Amino acid sequence: MGAGFHGGFGNSYGSKERYRIGKPVPPTEKTLDMALNKDYYVKTICKKYNIHLKSGKTEIKIIINPDLEPSGRVVKSRPDIIELGPKAFINETELANTIAHELNHARSYLKGGKAPERKAYASGNSLEKYIRGKR
Repeated sequence: MGAGFHGGFGNSYGSKERYRIGKPVPPTEKTLDMALNKDYYVKTICKKYNIHLKSGKTEIKIIINPDLEPSGRVVKSRPDIIELGPKAFINETELANTIAHELNHARSYLKGGKAPERKAYASGNSLEKYIRGKR
């Protein structure tokens, strides 16, 4: 499903614990391949945190947009595409948070609804708390 209670981020790659209070998730060792191929890096992080890029049967694609000012964006006219800007790649935690946040928007749009920021921030921030060992 994705990065949420039912999405299984508590069962991230390398962890069988639901809550990791006081135990931050160790960062991924960034390889040369990841540094040179951002798509590969995104897939690695999605796999690590069990972030499923789907909404129902719809595949959600991630596109790297080097000209995008914010960290990420989903537009209602193309809800199956998440755009990531350079700010999303500051570190692994920011990338995972941004993907979870934008994925929430994409799923809301695909369901025919609005994409409220409050729910999207809750999704990304919940995953970030888990990564930092605060959840």
